[in-house]
Amino acid sequence: MGTICPQGIRLNSARLRYPVTQSCAFHFASTGTANRLVAGVPAAARLARAYAIACPDAPLVLAIGWDRRKGDSEAGALTARTCAEVARLAPGLQVIVADHLPEGAIPAETLPDPVMIAALPTTGAVLRLTDPEAALEAASRAIIRATAKPGDGLISRHINRPVSQAISAQLLRIGGVRPGHATALTALTALAMVFCLLAFPTPAGLAAGAVLFQLASVLDGVDGEIARATYRTSRLGASLDSLIDAFTNCGFLAGAGASFTMQGELRIATICWAAAVLQVAGLTILGKRAWLLERVVHFDGAKPVVASVPGGVGGLIKDLTSRDFYCFAFMLASLCGLLPYAMIVFLVGSAVWLAFVIAAVARRSAPTC
Repeated sequence: MGTICPQGIRLNSARLRYPVTQSCAFHFASTGTANRLVAGVPAAARLARAYAIACPDAPLVLAIGWDRRKGDSEAGALTARTCAEVARLAPGLQVIVADHLPEGAIPAETLPDPVMIAALPTTGAVLRLTDPEAALEAASRAIIRATAKPGDGLISRHINRPVSQAISAQLLRIGGVRPGHATALTALTALAMVFCLLAFPTPAGLAAGAVLFQLASVLDGVDGEIARATYRTSRLGASLDSLIDAFTNCGFLAGAGASFTMQGELRIATICWAAAVLQVAGLTILGKRAWLLERVVHFDGAKPVVASVPGGVGGLIKDLTSRDFYCFAFMLASLCGLLPYAMIVFLVGSAVWLAFVIAAVARRSAPTC
């Protein structure tokens, strides 16, 4: 007889009525490794997803060891969370848990990808493993590293992304963490930034707000990393993330303008307000255009036009106008007492950026022959 997971996945522990070969049977060293979170997803669920892609019509055969020293309560037991994740990532997949170790079973902690699984019957490859725990830890690190985006800017590649991935790695050790939790954390950081700028209209308040602006830029990467690592990307999540980014950007500029106004620095306050207006205009154009064309809000529409500038200038403009760069620049400038000068430069850059935005929209709207 078999047992039923809470999500309805049948775990058949009866002896198999057909031969099990290394091409379709996998062996977890213990229930601990089978249920262990690997970048936020139980190892068995990651294996099930890869197997369902490679062999959609075949059952997944698992043999799961039992280690009393690690507190395993039952051989072959998958937790309710693991069963739920299998159901989410591999719906309809039949999972058979054998009550014996099939001959030639593949160490499941290797977490082979779909291509490798599909090739096993023809290549006859044999995967070996000496330390299952270390293998899962290495897999988790590799998955989190792979969440970086090819379009990351200069500061993001070298500063923001390593920090955000370290944060994501720790959060993904906690069961139940979702991208929305990280998005909420970014939004709270943005609100704290605006509070500092408005409640403390001093150079110190401006510096604190700029530091929180940079922190929000770092945290902005966490929700996407968690989403990609756990296969929870969605149009709603991407749109919400973009809208919070827009609020944070414009909130810093408007908050800085209010702070300078309360300090009696009306000229630089006007520059802040002007930059905020340009940002709102450009972001509104890009966001509306993306929603109409793709049903998702994002602000990447001007990037192809910027990239088309010849002589490597396009890449330089992209790096200098990217969010990660100016957040970091504002933080450094505020800590050095140079925020007014940074705002002047940013106003000019915003005008150039808005020109690229208008060019991007005009290019997409132009009739084609």
